[in-house]
Amino acid sequence: MKNCETIRETLAAWFDGELAAGEAEATRLHVEACAVCQEERRQLERLHSTLRTVLKADESKFDFDPFWQGVQRRIAQKSSWYDEVGDWIRGAFTAPRLAWAVPAAIVIVLAGLSIDAFFPNAKIVTQRDNLATVESIDAYGRNVALLHEGETNTTVIWLYQPQESENDSSTETSETKPSF
Repeated sequence: MKNCETIRETLAAWFDGELAAGEAEATRLHVEACAVCQEERRQLERLHSTLRTVLKADESKFDFDPFWQGVQRRIAQKSSWYDEVGDWIRGAFTAPRLAWAVPAAIVIVLAGLSIDAFFPNAKIVTQRDNLATVESIDAYGRNVALLHEGETNTTVIWLYQPQESENDSSTETSETKPSF
């Protein structure tokens, strides 16, 4: 069953006899049963009647031939390829279509960045740099070095003591470096 909103959208086409038989019958049944849609129909009939009266009275004053010739000329006119491309571009960059472009671009970028997670043995995976980072940390009086290697995601932790300098009696503290 059609709702009033749908009926109001098709009421003018129904009134002009432009709807298919099944759709016209469904619209007619709804309009007969719905007081709100009956009022819409009455307003449409009044408008139609008023326009017909005005146009009939002034029919001799209007010359529609130039109008219809212009309509036929525009229908028959072929648009150039650049006009069609321009129309396509204007249609492609409307707000609803651009709203989908941003998430689509994000998905494509993320898929490209994580392709090796889905296909680890694929030859399309680019070679990663085999870099490892070493950090030296002084943690509560203990010296610690961390090695993190990204490709295998391996972390090694070293606890070490600083090397004693040649002159043990020196009061100056030497900079401590890890001994690996």
